[in-house]
Amino acid sequence: MRGRWWKGWLIGGWLILHAGAIDAVPLLVLTDRETPFAAEWAYALHRSAVRSFVLRTSAGEPTLRGFLASGPDAPPAAEPDELAELAELAELCRHGHVVVAWGEPAARAAVRTCRRPTLGLGMPHPAATAWLAEAGAEARAAIYLEADPALNLRMIRALLPAARTVGVLAPGPAPGWLDPLRAEADRLEFRLEVIAAATDLEAVRALRGRLRGLDAVLLAPEPTLINEWSLKPLLLMTVRQGVPTFGGPSDRYVAAGVLAAVVADEAALPAQARPLLAELAQNRAPPPAYPAAVRLALNPTVARTLGVSGAALDRARSLFAGP
Repeated sequence: MRGRWWKGWLIGGWLILHAGAIDAVPLLVLTDRETPFAAEWAYALHRSAVRSFVLRTSAGEPTLRGFLASGPDAPPAAEPDELAELAELAELCRHGHVVVAWGEPAARAAVRTCRRPTLGLGMPHPAATAWLAEAGAEARAAIYLEADPALNLRMIRALLPAARTVGVLAPGPAPGWLDPLRAEADRLEFRLEVIAAATDLEAVRALRGRLRGLDAVLLAPEPTLINEWSLKPLLLMTVRQGVPTFGGPSDRYVAAGVLAAVVADEAALPAQARPLLAELAQNRAPPPAYPAAVRLALNPTVARTLGVSGAALDRARSLFAGP
């Protein structure tokens, strides 16, 4: 498994480096986890001179790994496992002109040490927004971890045509994702009831007092409110009251008991990343974006428990079916 994972990263470097205007730009990729984004690149057939590595990190810090891919004229790569080595990030930064960082630990390590144009991936909206706001002279761009929350409202309308009031937990002051969500709620004839909370514990308490007036709950892209600790009590409350819960950054939330969520198709992210990397190679910062390719994750057991019809499930699937 480990060899296949590394091969996906290594071959992926060649695929990106051969995308239009950045075909000769050395690329440094960092990640704190395995992702479909990396695995998708393993289907490419080209080879590039690469150096794979595991970073030396301080005690208590997450392990980062990745690869450094050079330009197209370099000799073929050796086997990935032969190249894996411990490395210092500062030394690697000297060779990479553009950085791709998956996850907040990787993104912060990259800009702290490399000071290169950087594309951040796999960060929730609040973390990515803060990271982008801290940019200095170096260009930064981001593709958010979660799908556009407005897509979940469209999915809710397909599944629950009679629903009127959707509750959403949000911190104060109003986050950047909230106004576009309100606009989409108005278009779909939903009443969006914003439930204020500052912490995950407050989120559980606040929702408990407002649940009876809701037709559905939408989980916002706010890890300080919706996380592995708060998700279980939130789902227990909503299922007991017969109120369906939607959303979340990944299909893990659906597996945990969320009825349905529109989530990023991570394997399609390389195609969206290429033009952003071309901009960054010119030290230009394109605006942040939600994942362009999405898919629908459904929990059929929860759907049956809450009495969602098969016809409603088919309507929702049709909204997010591929071409």
